[in-house]
Amino acid sequence: MPRLSGRQRNPLGRTVRLLGWMVDHDAEDFGVRQLAAAVGMAPSTVHRSLGALEEEGLVESDLESGRYRLSLGFYRLALKGGRRAPLREVAHPFVLDTARAAEEACQLAVYGEIQLAVMYLLEIPSLRRLQVRARLHEWQPLTRSAAGLAVLSKLDSESVVAAFANGAKGRSGSDLAERLEQVRRQGFAVTVGWTEAGCVELAAPFTGADGRVQGALCLGLPEVRFTPQLESALGNLLTVEATKLGRALDAPRPES
Repeated sequence: MPRLSGRQRNPLGRTVRLLGWMVDHDAEDFGVRQLAAAVGMAPSTVHRSLGALEEEGLVESDLESGRYRLSLGFYRLALKGGRRAPLREVAHPFVLDTARAAEEACQLAVYGEIQLAVMYLLEIPSLRRLQVRARLHEWQPLTRSAAGLAVLSKLDSESVVAAFANGAKGRSGSDLAERLEQVRRQGFAVTVGWTEAGCVELAAPFTGADGRVQGALCLGLPEVRFTPQLESALGNLLTVEATKLGRALDAPRPES
């Protein structure tokens, strides 16, 4: 008989994985068999997990269709918890100041060590009519954005290799190594057309007191406004603000 991994045997882990898949997909409701196929579980296991989530008020089911959807109880927890996230709270003024100084959209990207990915957690949009916006709250491979490259520039070689295997999307290992070396030299990453055609992204990493990377401060703008002079000015702005953000994260915060 095949041996089950700890993740497969753990009921809590299965339930969290199921809930995470529902959060990451935009449909209004989900069928049991659909969810089972998506997350690689038996329909009976999914049904039990959904029952546990429904008992806790995190999902609700339609009696006629038998389909499940996220409940208001889940959204209440997500919204209240998100507002109290320490990183978001501390980073907000730096994201705002950077957006105002650059006159472009600014984002906070956070690094997930377990996921080996980045996620845009916060964004201050530009006041300009033509602007670049990020997709918030979705994990993205480290090799597909300036934010990811900025984070990768602070990771060890083993993590870089794992990130490359996780989603290089047609890019060669030598190209990635060359780009990371450039990021380390100048302190920020630049990509053109990686996330979307005609879009430019710049990102500078920020670290904690232990030197471990926490994420990246990013700017997004249309390629039609991008120039070499602007690249230098915006890159320097990001590196300064990212350094200040890292120091602020390590500063003691008053108790509430």
